[in-house]
Amino acid sequence: MVRPIRDARRYSSEKVSPSIKQEVSGGVICLTDVGVGDAFPTWSPDGTKIAFGSNSDGNYEIYVMNADGSGQTNLTNNSANDWYPSWSPDGTQITFSSERDGNAEIYFMNADGSGQMRLTDNPADDEISIWQP
Repeated sequence: MVRPIRDARRYSSEKVSPSIKQEVSGGVICLTDVGVGDAFPTWSPDGTKIAFGSNSDGNYEIYVMNADGSGQTNLTNNSANDWYPSWSPDGTQITFSSERDGNAEIYFMNADGSGQMRLTDNPADDEISIWQP
C-alpha cells in the first residue's frame, strides 16, 4: 500500500544539498558531486542502492546509484520535475512525485525505471509517498 502525503513543502526535514554524502568510519565521503542540487536520498531495503533526485540536467529526475556512489542511472528522464523517491519494501519498485501532468502527482515504476504509471490524479499536489506492508 502506498499512501501519499499532501503538501510536502510544509515538512522542514526536506534538505537539498549540492551533493549526497555518506558517513563511514573515519569520516564522510561524497557520493555525488555535480555542483547542483542532489536531494531526497533513500536507501534500498537491501542496502545496496540509493535512489535520489538530481537537478544535474536542469530539472529534477530520479536517479539510482550503488551504495558506493558508482553506477548513477537516470530512471525518469523527462522535462518535468520528478522527486521524493521511495522504495517498495521488497526493493522491486519505486514511487516518486512528478509534475509531468501539470501538478505534483504520485507515480510508481520498477526499480530499473520501466513501467512508469501515475497513481494519483487530483487538483491538489501529492508529493511524498510512504510504502506500508
